[in-house]
Amino acid sequence: MIKMAPPLLRQAVIQSRLAARLSKRATVVHHQRAMMMCTSSATPPLYAQPNQYVTGVTNDQLEANQAMRDWYNANFPSWKEDPETIIATDPSLLENNSTEEETENDSDEEELITNPHAITLPEELSKRNIRPLVAYLRDPDNETGTRNCDRLRYPGPNDDDFPLVPGILHGSDPTANILSIDRSSKVLVKTPWFEIQRELDRYASGRNGSFENRVYALTIFPSEDAYVGYHKSVRQLNKDDTTYHLDEETMTVTEIPGAPPEVLPDRTPIVENVLVIPADLQLHPVAHAALCVNFIRYHAMKPIKIPIRTINEEESPAMKKGGFIAFVNTFVECLVEEGGVIPERIELECTGLKQKDVVRRERLIIPEGVTVHPRVKSDFLVGTVFGAKGVGADDEEEEGEEAKK
Repeated sequence: MIKMAPPLLRQAVIQSRLAARLSKRATVVHHQRAMMMCTSSATPPLYAQPNQYVTGVTNDQLEANQAMRDWYNANFPSWKEDPETIIATDPSLLENNSTEEETENDSDEEELITNPHAITLPEELSKRNIRPLVAYLRDPDNETGTRNCDRLRYPGPNDDDFPLVPGILHGSDPTANILSIDRSSKVLVKTPWFEIQRELDRYASGRNGSFENRVYALTIFPSEDAYVGYHKSVRQLNKDDTTYHLDEETMTVTEIPGAPPEVLPDRTPIVENVLVIPADLQLHPVAHAALCVNFIRYHAMKPIKIPIRTINEEESPAMKKGGFIAFVNTFVECLVEEGGVIPERIELECTGLKQKDVVRRERLIIPEGVTVHPRVKSDFLVGTVFGAKGVGADDEEEEGEEAKK
């Protein structure tokens, strides 16, 4: 049976509770006498938490007030033994075993368990600079048309679905005996929004992007297998996920075990690792989120537009002084051999470029296994060098002085 506290004790408890609520911060317990007794020991001391029984009460207050200690001992005899956690301690006590424990903790925190359902490409595809994409079949009866596609893009708050981007897989592939004139070659698909957004964040789109100029390995699953859990990467640390709930009225602690990892059944793809090129990407005019994206089948020696990127700008007299290339063509159409690496960019050599120079095809550095399409002319215009006012005049003056010398 709990005894009644004396008036002075109740007043002290009320004041301590008000102070704790006003401060709104956790009380740090520092027991000086226990610290002095344990400085010679290598094992950290364990301190009690009196504020678990009465909010705001600290060990310093109990040490200074004999009445409070008597009341605690009478009502909570085991308060000094709870909990078995270190609240405050001297950092010097942990020097002996700090190095090994820190390295072990760092390795535990960095452990990442990836999604077992993630798509893993074969080595012959990954070394060719091909990335994976996942899509699902689209129901031609219930998932076509403007309204039905809007439901795919914007599912309701109570729907189990996640945002999906509608599109079509089409195009010819002679290696698989697929012709575009065949109606069955067109496949209705829906791609998870975050799959598309992940690639857009990495490679962007439009004039300076390369998302629509890359080759992806598309894996298509049945429509009923569309579940967001298959796309999650689970981060699991080597620690106990058990939590504890303290009931302040009954002063009882309830153990709540951590949630077990979600186990999903294996799924079988309908089509696996089909080489495609994204096309006809439509973005929201304000949010820039993908609204529609189609996929064109790709095979070796099929024309693909590869973006042009400049190198060695510092070696150009005009560009190192603020000049730039006004691009007329930012992409060049190329053919990639069977098994060849599909480049992310075609490099443009800028060494020696001056103002008003015309940049043509001969300055492009074509990697091994890649050839420029025959319909690209030998005088293919890339752009013209322009610069700030006075850049060209300074260069002409320097050339004139060198000629006089």
